[in-house]
Formats: sequence, structure tokens, C-alpha cells
Amino acid sequence: MSALPCLAAASIAVAVPPQFQRNKDGAATDGQSVVQAPSPRREVIAIIPDRTTGRDWGLRYLAEAVDDFNREKPAAVFCVGDLVQGYSRDHEVVRRERDDFLEIVERLRMPFYPTPGNHDLVSGKRDSGDRSFADDYRARFGPLYYSVELDLASFVILNTEDGDGQISPGFSDAQLAWLDRTLQKLAMRGKPMILLFHRPLWDHKPTRWDERVQPILVRHGVDYVIAGHYHALQALPPRDGIPYLLLGTCGGAADQHPLAGQLQHTTYLVIDESGSIEPYHQIAGTTLPVDWITKEDQDRAYKLKGDKDAVTIRGALADPLGTPSEGSIEVVLSNPLDRPIEWSFSPARAPAPWLVDDRDPRGQPIERAWTSRTGIDTFNPNTTDLASPLQLEFPTEPVVVAPGERATVRVAVRADAQAAPPLPAPFDVIARYEDSKLRKVPILFRERVPLARRIDLGDSLAAAAEYPIAVWQWSEYDTAEANAQARFAQGASGAVLEVALMVPDVRISGDAKPRDTKSSLDDPLGDAVRLVLGEGAEAREYLVTLEGDGAEGPVAPRIRALAADGKTLVATEAVAAVFTKSSAAWSLQLSVRADALPAGARLADLPVNLGVADNDETFHTQWRWLAPRDIPARLRIGG
Repeated sequence: MSALPCLAAASIAVAVPPQFQRNKDGAATDGQSVVQAPSPRREVIAIIPDRTTGRDWGLRYLAEAVDDFNREKPAAVFCVGDLVQGYSRDHEVVRRERDDFLEIVERLRMPFYPTPGNHDLVSGKRDSGDRSFADDYRARFGPLYYSVELDLASFVILNTEDGDGQISPGFSDAQLAWLDRTLQKLAMRGKPMILLFHRPLWDHKPTRWDERVQPILVRHGVDYVIAGHYHALQALPPRDGIPYLLLGTCGGAADQHPLAGQLQHTTYLVIDESGSIEPYHQIAGTTLPVDWITKEDQDRAYKLKGDKDAVTIRGALADPLGTPSEGSIEVVLSNPLDRPIEWSFSPARAPAPWLVDDRDPRGQPIERAWTSRTGIDTFNPNTTDLASPLQLEFPTEPVVVAPGERATVRVAVRADAQAAPPLPAPFDVIARYEDSKLRKVPILFRERVPLARRIDLGDSLAAAAEYPIAVWQWSEYDTAEANAQARFAQGASGAVLEVALMVPDVRISGDAKPRDTKSSLDDPLGDAVRLVLGEGAEAREYLVTLEGDGAEGPVAPRIRALAADGKTLVATEAVAAVFTKSSAAWSLQLSVRADALPAGARLADLPVNLGVADNDETFHTQWRWLAPRDIPARLRIGG
């Protein structure tokens, strides 16, 4: 793009990216003022689909739609009929239903224009000549057919229960004559014309649509035809260039999946001054008030989720490698909030959609509800390890913990004898508390059952068993690669211990700026391996970083030890490393000399832990470990 003159202000048209002022080098100049050109005038119209046979539960969706409209502020709200259940012989029943509908719709802060449907007009007596319900509709709602002139469009509302002047499907000759005259007058405005009615009478043979109705629409240039009744959303092929649209429901009965067109929704028409009409649909009840989440409520969520003592685990299950194992762990639940927390447990499983439901537990109406894919979108099967053979037995009832209190829950765990080192079992702990709007807020903690690992040292690495390296602290930044696998064997040629790692990794990252501080130990800038020998104050820790430019060139291992000051890393020859890589993995073989062990330590029963960090050229580096830090594995010689 050529450089633009540096002016105090610029008027720009729609462009991606905008045509900002630029200097002679092509860089956008800072501090410029941009004046956007005026947009065309437009008018937004909302439409409510069918509410029957939704009965009283359907009123929820209507109320949610009204909340949506009051936030989005369309110029007007229309409907396509069937406002009540109707079809009753009892006028009082229908009047109560009309009252329920009107009590909600009267909350609208813009005009509402109704359309009659068969449920609004038809008598429960099955008498096509009984117009008493239609008369009541006219008294409470308005005319059975009429037109509305808005700023940028004209709407015509028709009565589809007007067959030969009776309460039966169809258009009477009188109504069609009125339609012809009305469209002729409205066409003179030069604005788009939209028809709204209930039944899709183009599918009703006695109406003779193509003979009696379609020619009128074509003659006067109708721009859109919209109906309801079928409870299934569908866009139909245009007829003579006129788009046809059927709406679904907003509180009406629907018994199939939304992808079959059956969904609780509202419809919007965006009409601009050029005459274009752009319809779209919105799930009912998905706008949110500005105070849907307050700082007070968010602070509670962060306080609970960020409390490292909220969920802690004591104990471990004996490793079931080669022999059955049975025991229990203790889960300690702490409440840092100012209100009770209800704790429950479940096995970790592939997630289903989360229901977001603003239900007031004291029985007030639900304001809105929808499903969230957050759990599905963020689920990482390579870190959650659902294939664990461990079997867990959780409490069957929720555990309620008062503010500032703790509770200890025992979880029974068992496992059959395993031929290979098993994955530690993940499980979910869910905390629920009541927020300032009386809603139950769920906070998820994902935990694992610690295993008291016994690492059988092989006579050689080739003969040693493979142990999985797993995620113990979950993060949304965890990469999607499968777990690394580690083998342990007694050393040879001057080494007392050999470790072999195979790490699935589609993007190998080197550290171009290694740091000799503990920050590199915790958060290296590239892929790395951390070996911990011993535990407590006597432990020795070693960091192997892959240094170089990763995917763009070679990387080589560099080994450093954590110095006695616990703050710096120093070069060491006590551990040696051999690194190899392929297109989707890398491997590392470590040779550990006796002087790498804690002073006086023996290889047999030596606590050991092994971490693998994946960076993928990002700001965040994620660790997976052989065992939790407070329960390291222990080496075993001779099985």
C-alpha cells in the first residue's frame, strides 16, 4: 500500500485492514485520528415464532425473548401467531392464557404487532361458525388482518383462519381483495414489503395459492413472505424471486434436534435504506444483562479456584503393577468463601455440553438457559487419560462445608493386577455455591489418584517397562501430544542409572536464551527434562534443556544442576545426555553417575521423579511428571 499524506484526520471507507495513514516506509503512523464515513440508515425488526403447544413452560422462552428485545432494541416486534394454547370450549381458560401472554409482552419497550393463529381463534367446540374466540382476540389484541408502515419497510399481517369467512384455513375473497388494494398503496412508498401470517397456506390446496395469491404478490413486488405453524425453522426456495421463510418456536412444542429445525428462537430482519433485507435467527434468551456477572461474584469464583488448599489429597494407592491393589485416599475440602459450598465427586469422563441455567433455587422463574461447549472445546484426552484401570468409589451424597471449615472425604480405590505400569486415574471434584443472584455456581477441580510408584529397574533399557509421564496440574495451555514414556535401568560403563525418554512432539522447541537461574528450572523457554533424585532438602535436581533454534535447525542438550543455594543452575558432568529427534517425537537417554545421587543415598529405594516440559515455541511451557512432587516414585532393584 502506498504511503498516505500525514493529515490531522482521515475519512476511511470500509476496508480490512483500514487504510490508515502511513509513513514513507509503509508503517502506520501513531496518534492519527480516523473519521469513519456515515453508515446507511437501517431498521431492525424482531419476530416471535409459535408458542403452542408449549403450555405454561413455554412462557419462559417468551419472557427470555422479551428480555432480548429490550436489550437489542429493534424498532418493532411482530409475531407469526399461536400466542396461546387455546382450542378450549372455556372462554375463561383462554382469557387466562391471553393474560399470561400479554403480561409478558407488555414489558416490551417498543411496539408489538400481533398476528392471529389457529390456536388464537379456533373454538374448542369444533364449530367453524363460532367466532366468539376471534371476537375476544380482536378485543384484546387487535384486527385479524392489517398493515403497518415503518420508516424503512411496510408489513402486512394476514389471517390464515379466514376460509370463506369462516374459522377454517384459507383466505377469503374479501381479505385477498383488501390485500390487493393494500399492496398497491404500500408499493407507492417505495419501501420493502413483508407479509406475515400463521399457516403456510402455499401448502394448502384449497387456498389455490398459485392461482389466487401468488399473482398478487408478484404484481405488487412483495419482498418477503414469512409464516409459522409447522414448529420447524426452514428457508424455502424463492417463488418468482420472492424468498419464503418458515419460523420455528419461541415456547412452542418441539420434539426433535435443533438441526432438524426445531429450536426456541427469535428472528430478526435488518432492513437498510437501500431496500435490502437480511434475516437472521437468535436462540431465545441468549442476551445477558450487564450485571449478569458482578465483580463480587467473580471474586468468589477466583478465590475458590485459586485457593491451593481448596482441594488437597492425602495418601496414595500402592502401584498395581503385577499385583492387585486396594486402598483409599483422603480428599480434604476447604471452604475459603463467605457461604456454604456443596462438594460432589465424579469420574473424569469425556465432557457433554454444560447447561447454563439461571434457575433460582427458591422457585422463581428461570430467566434464561442455554448450553455451553466450553468443556468439550477445552477437553484434552491426552492429558486427562480416561483409560486408567483404577476404579474409584465416591460419596453418593454431596458434602456441605461451612464457610472457613474443612471436611475430609475418603475415596476407595482399587485396581486389578496390571501387566504394564498403569495411568493414574483422574477424577473431578465439583464445588457449588450460591452467588448474589441465588444461582448455583459450579467450579471444577480436576485431580488424580496418586500412585506409590515402584520403578522396576531393568537389566537394560530395552528390557525395562515403560512408565507414563502424566499431567498433574491441568492447564488450558497443555499441548495436545500424547504422554511421554520413560524407561529405567541399572547403569553400565560408569553409570549407576540409565533413563530413556520417548516424547511425542510435533514441534520441537529449542531454548535460544538459556538462563542459569531457578526460573529456567520452573519455566524454561524450550522443551526440557527435569530429573529429581531423592526428596526433601537432600534432593538433587538436574535440568536438561534443548538449546538451539528448534524447528529451524539443530538442537543439543545442555545439562545443569540446581546449586546448593537453590537459586542458580551450574554445569555438571554427573549426568550425561544423548538426544535424537524425528518428525513427530524426540528421545533422550540419560546416564547418571553415582556422584549425582544425594550424599549417602543408595540406588535401591531411591525416590525419583521425572518431568517433561513442552514449549511449542510459545510463551507458556507445560510440564508433565512421573509422579506428584510430594509422592515421588521409588526405584526397585530385582523386581
